[in-house]
Amino acid sequence: MENNKNSTEKLISDKQLFLAISKGSHEAFHRFFDTYKKHVSGFLYKRLRSREDVEELVQVVFMKIWENRGIIDHERSPNAYLFTIAKNCALDVLRQKARRLLFEKQLIDNFKVSEDGEAPIIDEDLKRYINNLITHIPERRREIFKLRYEKQLSYKEIAEKLGISENTVHSQISHALRYLREQLGKELWTVTFSLITFFSVLKI
Repeated sequence: MENNKNSTEKLISDKQLFLAISKGSHEAFHRFFDTYKKHVSGFLYKRLRSREDVEELVQVVFMKIWENRGIIDHERSPNAYLFTIAKNCALDVLRQKARRLLFEKQLIDNFKVSEDGEAPIIDEDLKRYINNLITHIPERRREIFKLRYEKQLSYKEIAEKLGISENTVHSQISHALRYLREQLGKELWTVTFSLITFFSVLKI
């Protein structure tokens, strides 16, 4: 009976916080953040298994609440509202990672040859086009990128070889991939049919 009473009081308290947040109260927002930060972190970690992603995403989740404070549904449970946002943010990250992994696979395939050592797996026009884009990547980033996709080293191996952190390797690879995705998107009309097919499948 006491537990039910405490749960009801907490729900009322959270709803009061939500109402105050909707009116622009920074104090209420910070109280809500302090109350739920650890819960959201645990929820996200179970889905992402990456402490770096979780640390960044926790901030995103609560910022979404603050940015959308004017349209908060006061009739809805604050707890349910918060974790719906957290779930959607986690799904967005997982989708982005899936697209990135698919794109990385295509790039790795670009530098492979068939088992007989003769014909490239994908069209030579596409290979030349991507190689040309790679020449425009900043030198250090290009070096890291080539170690990953030409030498097919792991992030850890690259970090050890260059004396840098794995986080730096990850960051540089991410910047390089973002550049390639953007350029491929801008210049589709200049490439052969094979590239158009390649990119339409990726939808990145």
